[in-house]
Amino acid sequence: MKTIKITIDNQDISVPADSLILDAARELNINIPTLCYLNGYEWFTSCMICVVHEVGTARLLPSCSATVAEGMRIETENEKVLEARKDALDFLLSEHVGDCDAPCRRACPAHMNIPLMIRQIKDEQLEDAIRTVKKDIALPAVLGRICSAPCENGCHRKSYDSAVSICSLKRYVADVDLAQEPPFCPASKANSGKKVAIIGAGPAGLSAAYYLLQDGHACHVYDSNPQPGGMLRYGVPDEDLPQAVLDLEIERIAELGAEFLMERALGTQLRWDDMRKTYDVVIIAAGKIDPRVFETSGLELSPRGISINTKTFETSVPGVFAGGNAVSESRMAIRAVAHGKNLAYSVNQFLETEAVTGPPRRFHSRLGKIGEEEVSEFMKEAEGDERIIPKGGLKDGYKDEEAVRESRRCFGCDCRKPDSCKLRQYSEVYQANQRRFTFVERKRFQKNIQHDHVIYEPGKCIKCGLCIQITKKAGEKLGLTFIDRGFDVRVETPFGEPLSQGLKKVAGDCISACPTAALSWRDRNREKASPIE
Repeated sequence: MKTIKITIDNQDISVPADSLILDAARELNINIPTLCYLNGYEWFTSCMICVVHEVGTARLLPSCSATVAEGMRIETENEKVLEARKDALDFLLSEHVGDCDAPCRRACPAHMNIPLMIRQIKDEQLEDAIRTVKKDIALPAVLGRICSAPCENGCHRKSYDSAVSICSLKRYVADVDLAQEPPFCPASKANSGKKVAIIGAGPAGLSAAYYLLQDGHACHVYDSNPQPGGMLRYGVPDEDLPQAVLDLEIERIAELGAEFLMERALGTQLRWDDMRKTYDVVIIAAGKIDPRVFETSGLELSPRGISINTKTFETSVPGVFAGGNAVSESRMAIRAVAHGKNLAYSVNQFLETEAVTGPPRRFHSRLGKIGEEEVSEFMKEAEGDERIIPKGGLKDGYKDEEAVRESRRCFGCDCRKPDSCKLRQYSEVYQANQRRFTFVERKRFQKNIQHDHVIYEPGKCIKCGLCIQITKKAGEKLGLTFIDRGFDVRVETPFGEPLSQGLKKVAGDCISACPTAALSWRDRNREKASPIE
């Protein structure tokens, strides 16, 4: 077989004369992104994210369909290529109809996976539900009683009748857990040998300790009050937040290994210089502190509080982090708890001698406000009852059957492939912008549930044609095909037949190949995350 020599990213290689540039790059372990390409099937060249730069002619070539030529010099990551890939993604996103994360989750300061919790309640999987909640919320029984519920303001269900009672469902899960013997306690890594001082035993400090202890770091939590809890204990009436509930949740943090050192105030019993010498990290989460305490600390202060890097919570002093009301005053306990969680992420990076970047920020496709005609699409998988009010009143919370009924009201508007969707993955890599090429009116959200096991959301389809090729190769009697032309082209079963008739043999193969969540399993438990190929 004739071979030719080419150069890709300054690496020489000899490949068969009929090779694709993409195949040659993979021989050199050079990753070129693809959306519409699948090994073993004909190339379609619809997404154009696989473009590379041919230096000799200064052309951009689709690597999934362009063949190699003798002496070709290819660059896969220069500025021209990166700009073209971003352009391609921006165009694809301009007509993408769907939310990566549900608006309730985006609105939650702690970014809790609310839709997953709700599904677990619906399926009566309460052990899984508490793990989902406590992955992001250190004090769920507390917040279930006093949280201002910003998540419910984002709920799409409000467009129909009223938001899902997310806060009460979170409280239900947490209360069921606290009634168990023993309640759930997350696993911790081996002792790191690092020590962290947390000044302030309020919601931010407690949350920071909860996560740092799981990372294996010792935490000493200081507070000027006789008991931990901060404003949760000393600023919230007992009728709104029973002390017994607060105590039980603080016990879970103590069980992880937190050491509480009470009635010790910074500037009196605690000396700043001693804290800096004794601990690997100092976290300031004590609420508003007299600025005079920090006169010789080196910390930069603003009228609102301690100045920080808002992404990493780092102060102007290395090894000192701050969050909660010490940074800016707020009456939202969920905001303080979220600060503690995110702050702990950065502190762990610092203690592990990693670059301190703070929690990763994901790309989010946003559906925006849904229209009246779209509500019926969401209602295909939700129940039509009004919000369930607990029989004993909000003070008593939900009973089992009430919680299940309320959870069934959820629209389930989060993406079914939030981690394996290649469109989202590459949008993060290339910093794509969904609003760059906007239409006056976006396409209507639709949900096709004509198949017992498969759901099809045409607004997420990028017309890559992979499912069409797969059904044809497998010999599906009808399969799938392109209908219409131009901007109106769409994938459907021929002759107006339902999806169930087009996908009889290879539904799973089509779902696996789909680069977005246009095709997915109706049973979300069957979805498996897959890496970029």
